[in-house]
Amino acid sequence: HRARKNNMNICMIPMRQGSVRLAKKNYLKLNGEAIFEIAVKKALAVKLFDKIVLNTDDPSLESAASKLGVDFYLRPSELASSEATSEMVVLDFFEKYNCERVFWLNTVSPLQTIDDIKGFFHHTINQNCSSSVAVTKHQVHTTFKTLPLNYRWEENFAKTQDMDPVMCFNYSMMSWRKSEIKMLKNGQLFNQYTKMIESSIWSNFLLKSHDDFLLIEKLSTVSPY
Repeated sequence: HRARKNNMNICMIPMRQGSVRLAKKNYLKLNGEAIFEIAVKKALAVKLFDKIVLNTDDPSLESAASKLGVDFYLRPSELASSEATSEMVVLDFFEKYNCERVFWLNTVSPLQTIDDIKGFFHHTINQNCSSSVAVTKHQVHTTFKTLPLNYRWEENFAKTQDMDPVMCFNYSMMSWRKSEIKMLKNGQLFNQYTKMIESSIWSNFLLKSHDDFLLIEKLSTVSPY
């Protein structure tokens, strides 16, 4: 009860007006709801966060945030461009809100499920993670700059189900304790202590381009939410 009273675990939903690759992506409609509204409603649905804050550079969204029943934070203009880094946004938020932990719920993963968000929250809290990030596990042969990562050319190719998986960040959820402020100030978003928390495949469909939107639009008709 005290944690809730003191807003210890805040869910921040960052969204900028602009987008380099897909214009106004956070305002696109999916099944009649704007992308940012979907993120807010999912954050509300899990009923785990002490406070939910829409963090944006668009002052016109204050009424939308109020209508949805969440807090509104108008970020500084210097954090409104594509040059603003994630750690800068998190640092600014820690300066404005007195909380133990910030959870970043990403609008660009509109198909992530309620169970994904719940699972991420509970893993982070139960393991008292200093920072955490959502990942998707892939059991595939993986190469980086022509170098094999989880196989060897001179060996027989293993069956994919027998392979050591690669863990790919999908960023659908992230979190930091306030103890990580020094790391963030050094321009470092995560470190070797960051907990990688596996989420469902639905979190892996990221909205970055028009083609992504067309795919997500199709998948939204069959996704579990």
